[in-house]
Amino acid sequence: MVSTVGGGVPEPGRVIGVVGACGGAGTSVVAACVAHGLRRGGERATLVDLDAHGPGTDLLLGADGGRGARWPDLVEARGEVEGAGVVAALPRWGRVPVLSGTASGAPPEDDVVLDVCRGLVRAGESLVLDLPRPGAWASVTRRGRGAAAEAPGSDGLAVRTLLAGCDTALLVVPLTLPAIMGAGRVRDTLRGAGVPDVRLVVRGPAPGSVDEEDVSAALGLPVAAVMGRDAGLAQAIERGEGPAMSRRANLGKFAADVSGAL
Repeated sequence: MVSTVGGGVPEPGRVIGVVGACGGAGTSVVAACVAHGLRRGGERATLVDLDAHGPGTDLLLGADGGRGARWPDLVEARGEVEGAGVVAALPRWGRVPVLSGTASGAPPEDDVVLDVCRGLVRAGESLVLDLPRPGAWASVTRRGRGAAAEAPGSDGLAVRTLLAGCDTALLVVPLTLPAIMGAGRVRDTLRGAGVPDVRLVVRGPAPGSVDEEDVSAALGLPVAAVMGRDAGLAQAIERGEGPAMSRRANLGKFAADVSGAL
């Protein structure tokens, strides 16, 4: 249930960013698990795809054939966006509303992304942001129409603004030395963007001797959860089924663990 403040207005949701230390880290799967775990635990949460260079989160989840709005459908969603209306218009992955990109078409404009996300938060939705690595932040959205869009340094405005308002960012790190090195750079970028709380999601299995304690010590960050290998995930995605999320499934257990840590 959504807690309310005086007059029945929902308490604003929180914002959780998920970003990978390297390519193939499993960021989208982790973000989906976080949103699923929060929903299953009673918190309203929407999964927001901000990786415009990907095929669309709904394809990964097996929800790409479902009816509902994607980013290209929200081009006129500006100003005081009604978050409840956006949620009602989105396709669902099980219980989770999913705001996904598409494999074709231009990325959304900065002001559309920011106005939609602010509307969702005002409506009591916690946002789980599926983010690309920092090098792509400037290209996953287009500049808006206002004067601020032309200001120096405005590239990546939407992502950086959302990160500055994040409650927590989860940095997904596979158990390899190169991933740890990449994670250090991403950690510094997240801190520079104003994220107050950066935690780790460590992804196994380890091909060598690196373990979660090594990752935490090297980066000086706490581990929120460990995601093990799901042997059936790749085939499930290829069949269009999406990840298995029952309470007994590996990812279902991980979803409970990571959402519980938040």
